Amino acid sequence: MKHRKKLALTLGGAMGLIFAVAACAPVTLLNTITPSSSFSKAKDVSYGPLERQKLDLYKADTPKPDAPMLVFVHGGSWQEGSKDIYKFLADGFTKDGYDIAVPNYRLYPQTKYPGMIEDTAKAIAYAAVQNPDRPIVVIGHSAGAYNALMAIMDPRFMAAENLATCERVAGVISLAAPTGAYELKDPPYPTIFPGRFQGEDAPLAHADQPLPAMFLINGADDTTVGRKNAEMLAEKIEASGGNAKLKIYDGMNHTEAVQFLSRHFDGDSSLKSDIASFIDNLPKTGNFCR
Repeated sequence: MKHRKKLALTLGGAMGLIFAVAACAPVTLLNTITPSSSFSKAKDVSYGPLERQKLDLYKADTPKPDAPMLVFVHGGSWQEGSKDIYKFLADGFTKDGYDIAVPNYRLYPQTKYPGMIEDTAKAIAYAAVQNPDRPIVVIGHSAGAYNALMAIMDPRFMAAENLATCERVAGVISLAAPTGAYELKDPPYPTIFPGRFQGEDAPLAHADQPLPAMFLINGADDTTVGRKNAEMLAEKIEASGGNAKLKIYDGMNHTEAVQFLSRHFDGDSSLKSDIASFIDNLPKTGNFCR
């Protein structure tokens, strides 16, 4: 038991270091720690004509019957980040029988609002077309959670991809998304978002739309994206007659909101099992919006 505890502490420290240097470390650092025993992988699948419009598809070796297709959108302040470092997350879901697509999208300065959302919508639509008999569940972290929320909440984006959101998207899971609770003032955000999250560029501006079920998550210790973002959006969706589940996790910070989705470095958090329960209780067919 003592050796096992020591190993857990060592691995936990290694994961913390990895996340601290992930932006500059080789992507193999994360991949080496996570085994490839639960999935097969198709890498750099094009969902559009541009270089960043590619995704990695992880298919579960033992699929869960009637499981939806998952799409995970990475964070990185809309300026960095890559699908290539999320093998640990994909393994956490494929082990439970879920297939998951992890797309890239254009980053600043290559694009600014709404380019990153347009790419996210295109990736979601691609996953839906490739899986016509399965509903889609979209998951995002931080900037990627913002992209996911906006792609689904602002009807213009999925309409541009000829996808009927309420018929195909069963749910959205937002991990530490900025939703418009605070104005974006620090450079380069006013350049990326000229509206500074105070108008139609904020999820809070679209809470009165017909929406699929939302699971809005924040860490109580998140000093990067405060809990007020999730709380305000949940309150506004519920006030409009929508379905928004809110959970604030004690002792969880901004990075851990995605780290805890690893089955090896979950910090004994219930986050992963809560997300799985949310997914499994979503409707399988019909109109997903209310």
